[in-house]
Amino acid sequence: MRFNADHTGRLQEDEGVKTGEGRATFGAKEQRELEDALAAMTAEELRSFLLDAVDRLDEEPRVELLDFLVVRAATGASGWKPASPPAGTVDKVKEFVAAARRLGCAEPSEADAYLRVGTRAFLAGDVETAHAILESLLLPMADAEIDLGQHEMVDEVLTVDIHGCAAQYVMSVYVTTPLDRRAEAVHLAMKAVRGITSFWSPLEQLEQIAAVPLPDLDHFLPLWLRYLEEQPSSEGEWESDLDRWLREAALRLEGVAGLERIARKSKKPETLRTWCDALAELGDWPAALRACDDAAEMLGASHWRGDFLDGAALAARQLGRSDAVDRLEAAWLAAPSLVRLLRWLGADTQQSDEMNRDTIVERARKAIKECPAKSGSQLGLLYVLTGNAQAAADILANAPGLGWSNEGHPGRVLFPEFAGLLVEGTTATLAPKVYAELRKRWWDPACLLAEHENNQEVPQKLTVPSILELIVRAVPGEGIEPQGRLAMFKAMQTAAARRLEGVLENKHRRSYGHAAILIACCLELSPVIGERDSVANWIDGLRRECSRFKAFQRELETALGSITEA
Repeated sequence: MRFNADHTGRLQEDEGVKTGEGRATFGAKEQRELEDALAAMTAEELRSFLLDAVDRLDEEPRVELLDFLVVRAATGASGWKPASPPAGTVDKVKEFVAAARRLGCAEPSEADAYLRVGTRAFLAGDVETAHAILESLLLPMADAEIDLGQHEMVDEVLTVDIHGCAAQYVMSVYVTTPLDRRAEAVHLAMKAVRGITSFWSPLEQLEQIAAVPLPDLDHFLPLWLRYLEEQPSSEGEWESDLDRWLREAALRLEGVAGLERIARKSKKPETLRTWCDALAELGDWPAALRACDDAAEMLGASHWRGDFLDGAALAARQLGRSDAVDRLEAAWLAAPSLVRLLRWLGADTQQSDEMNRDTIVERARKAIKECPAKSGSQLGLLYVLTGNAQAAADILANAPGLGWSNEGHPGRVLFPEFAGLLVEGTTATLAPKVYAELRKRWWDPACLLAEHENNQEVPQKLTVPSILELIVRAVPGEGIEPQGRLAMFKAMQTAAARRLEGVLENKHRRSYGHAAILIACCLELSPVIGERDSVANWIDGLRRECSRFKAFQRELETALGSITEA
């Protein structure tokens, strides 16, 4: 096992136990050792080990482990089931609930114990008893008639899996209700426990809790679909639980054609998205292209329209169509965002350096005319790429001190951009904390079929170049005159001072470090621009003005200590 020391002095393992939020998790080596040890033990040895291990646990983890073990055994291939509750248990539960309702509260340990009896009844196959117990307990909990001492959700004070209990309750309703009334009963049951849990894909969730195919599913599914289609849809573009359940049922019964049918009928963005995604997952790119185009047309001027134009651009790219780049431009025009702008500006610029630069600059000049004035990050980037340093500097200098985390704030883009351009062609270096912003690849969760950095299940995606990659290709620094460089630097000073003023006035202590890094960066760049003495005096003035903010003073000292002046 090898260890590496990172910059904070902590030890990190290349292979082995990894540390997380205050707990250790198995690494690859430990996982292999665990699997090998379990494989080497006989069944009797494993049983003995487990009993010994359980004895060493505290009460809460012991009970949770037992619950997990019982579920795994009851749904396994052996056919074992736990014992059904004794006669009279349902009456005891109802007496407990009645008393809790009168008082308005109950001990969580008692509720825990009775819920566990209900889950055992379900696993034992005694569905009627499970139905009665779980319904008696869950409904008043969901309606907040019984307070168990929780701050928000009841699972804060319970050791039993309350979400699993709710799913078992709905499953017991499914099993005990005649087929002709089952659809409505299942809907009402899920609605009744909504205060405890939510059902995103109820058919899938019920199958998971049952560990077997749902009984009579072939007969139930068309009744369920018909019932859901008869229910009123939610208003506007946002979908309700019923809308999601309808999508699941239509896909199960009719496949992608069912999704298309309800998508064209409802014109709801999420249903349209599911339809388009399903075609993309099938690799049917001609159909996906038509679906995305139709969805964008159906949504009109909605802000969702850009998502489907993204999808159409991806489909066009997969099909090798010549209009793929034009479709990226159309997506940005329909719903301007930084990630869409980066996609379009950097599309198909992997040719010669001169062609890269000309293409990017031409697109940037075209985009300036259409870019929303409120999006300082996009407009500032466009001015930089076209060499208009003064216009970009004005945008940064006029930016507010707060809101740097918002996409439209120019600081998150222009400050590191300016820093990189000012050291270009010099021997100066930049502190990694500042320049790292340029290397980020922007991800917009609202973009259909967009780049998912951590999702390996998305085989086809639209890639997003980093800002740094675009600057390297466009080489805007070559056309910036000394006056423009000075304007950029002064804008950085103004932005840093305004950032400091904003975080101190509003006591945003978590942002003290960010403001300090910006100030330190200005000092780091000052020799490059010939402003070393004036910036040092500026920082001394800031120190005096902020002398009572001791936490910020510490952050500033740390930031100043991390830079290397040119």
